[in-house]
Amino acid sequence: MYPTALEAHLSARRDSGRKLVVPYVTGGLGRDWFRLVEAVVAAGADAVEIGIPFSDPSIDGPTIQEASARALAGGATAATVLDALSHAGLGVPLVAMTYYNLVFRAGHHRFADDLAAAGFSGVIVPDLPPELAGGWVASADAAGVANILLVAPVTTDERVAMIARRTRGFVY
Repeated sequence: MYPTALEAHLSARRDSGRKLVVPYVTGGLGRDWFRLVEAVVAAGADAVEIGIPFSDPSIDGPTIQEASARALAGGATAATVLDALSHAGLGVPLVAMTYYNLVFRAGHHRFADDLAAAGFSGVIVPDLPPELAGGWVASADAAGVANILLVAPVTTDERVAMIARRTRGFVY
C-alpha cells in the first residue's frame, strides 16, 4: 500500500506531537453550514469529515440521521455539497462520508472524480464491504481519493488485519 496525501498530512501532524481532531459536519445542513466548516478549520481541525446527506443513513445514529433528513429537506444534494466545497481552499483535507447508493448511481469513476475535483482527499462508504469494493477502490485510487474502511469493536482480528491492508488514509 502507498501513502496517500491524506495519510501523509495526518501522519505529519501526529508525528509532530499533535492529537488529531477530525470533526464531522453534515453538508447542506442550513444556509450557513459552510461557515461551520470554516470555523472548525480555524479552531484547529486537522481534517474535516463532510457528511453527504442521504435519504436512509441506516449506519449512522439518530443525530446524523436527523441532520441528513434536515439537509435533504432544505434542498441539499451530493452535487450542491460538492459544489460548495469545490473552491474552498481550507488548508486541511476533506473526507466525505456517504453511502454506496450515491456512488453507484453516479458511477464509480464519475463520483471519484467529482470528489477529487471538489477537494476531497478521502471518502468513507460505510455500507460497502471491502470484499465488494474492488471497482470503487480502483476508481477512488485513480482519482487520488483515499477509500477509508471501518472497524467495529466486534470485528475479528483476521478481518481487522484485512481491513488494515486495504484501507487508505486511516482506519475508521
